[in-house]
Amino acid sequence: MTRILSPWSWFSRALRFPGREREAIVQALKMALAAVLAWLVARLVIPSPQSFIAPYAAVFLMTATVYRSLTNAAQQTAALLLGLAVAYAAAHLIPQPVLALAAAVFVGMLLGQWHRFGSSGIWVGVTALLMISYGTAGNLLYLAERMAESVLGAAIGLAVNTVILPPVHLRHTRDAVTALAAEVRDLLRSIAGDLRDEWDSDTASRWLRHARRLDSTVRKADEAVSWGRESVRFNIRWLVHRRRGRSPLPSSFESPLSVLTEVSEQVKRITEALLTAAQQDEADREFTPGYARLLGQLAGAVACLDQTDDRLTDLPGYLDELAARHRELDGRVRLDQVTTVTRQAEDAALLAVARSMRVLETAAPR
Repeated sequence: MTRILSPWSWFSRALRFPGREREAIVQALKMALAAVLAWLVARLVIPSPQSFIAPYAAVFLMTATVYRSLTNAAQQTAALLLGLAVAYAAAHLIPQPVLALAAAVFVGMLLGQWHRFGSSGIWVGVTALLMISYGTAGNLLYLAERMAESVLGAAIGLAVNTVILPPVHLRHTRDAVTALAAEVRDLLRSIAGDLRDEWDSDTASRWLRHARRLDSTVRKADEAVSWGRESVRFNIRWLVHRRRGRSPLPSSFESPLSVLTEVSEQVKRITEALLTAAQQDEADREFTPGYARLLGQLAGAVACLDQTDDRLTDLPGYLDELAARHRELDGRVRLDQVTTVTRQAEDAALLAVARSMRVLETAAPR
């Protein structure tokens, strides 16, 4: 179960350790700074007692990546400007305020469905609604000031998020790939340990359920890698750290992830084959000790992909021993010329290990 931290514990953890908590505090402080700057600059440059659009635009651009701030800046600014234009057109074409409001919201919401607006499309209709509700939609000078505010706020929010500690999410990428490697490794070790003891179809069914749950971890790792790749685009902070050799390339996590994704698929094939073997009355208990050693060696090879330890240089040694054990066990199985369901299941289990070896070889240092 996930332990829920108290507000003080959460804040204390953020101060002591780098991570999501500290990043949340930094982003919140940047939002506050961007809002204040946008409000002050808007009141200074645009003489208006209502400077709410500038700080709004600035705050909503405090996204988790610089690249997303850029795209959101374009989307939100365009949505706000179009909303103001819709409000102005509705106010001049429809004299009745209630009908003008209905038409502006209707047209604004339809225009906001354009995929180029992304999640910001709803603000076309909302902006038109606010302008007509305030009774300012027909005032061209007022609308021009709001347009200027939206552009000014977007520029300030984008500048703050780009220049002041722009977020980089490679730590989350590394943690997600490490979590996947650990889960695959632990499952293989668990299966190997159970094979050395008494096991049955219920035990094999539990392995299969666990193996299928790897899909969720794979998806999380894939999302984290995509998020990390996006976080370094147009990111000044990452470029500086990269030149100093203090930050890895996002691509350095993609190869281990693709390898672990394929190995997790083969682990499912392994558990399916073992379940089939366990369901047969003529189950071969002489095969399992050797296969348990094989899985233990495979678990060691998978552990070399752990991103927290620099153990990749150990991978070739694990693969050499794994290949030798596989040849030995495969040769022993092939001596038995009798074809049974159990023998076919054992062949499938050995084939899954062989496929895992081949994909792991692509991650080994050259």
